[in-house]
Amino acid sequence: MGRKKGSKNKAKGLGDTIAKVTKATGIDKVVKAVAGEDCGCDERREKLNKLFPYKKDIEMTKDQFKIYERIRPMLFIDPVKRDFVESLRTLHNEIMGTRLKPSNCGSCVKGWRTTLENIYINQCNED
Repeated sequence: MGRKKGSKNKAKGLGDTIAKVTKATGIDKVVKAVAGEDCGCDERREKLNKLFPYKKDIEMTKDQFKIYERIRPMLFIDPVKRDFVESLRTLHNEIMGTRLKPSNCGSCVKGWRTTLENIYINQCNED
């Protein structure tokens, strides 16, 4: 279980998707025949990837996975105890690269829990 997974062929953003479509349809060859080899496609592709990136697939490390498994049952009890909320927030920040501040907001806590639960379920289904 690594932190992030990915492959060379996976689209980073909209630019990669457009490049795949133009290649599959042959449009890229037509453009290069008309505009030349340096048609600006690569620059446009990178610019579109930066403007419209796709979300990265996130995974928990083994230690994060164990921590989440330990606190998980307590996160579905209402009200969730403060120390479990703090563990959830800390774990969410580590995994997602966020800097969420402590909160007692029920919908915030539910959002954190939903995000981590989805990651957890995805990892369980991969094994």
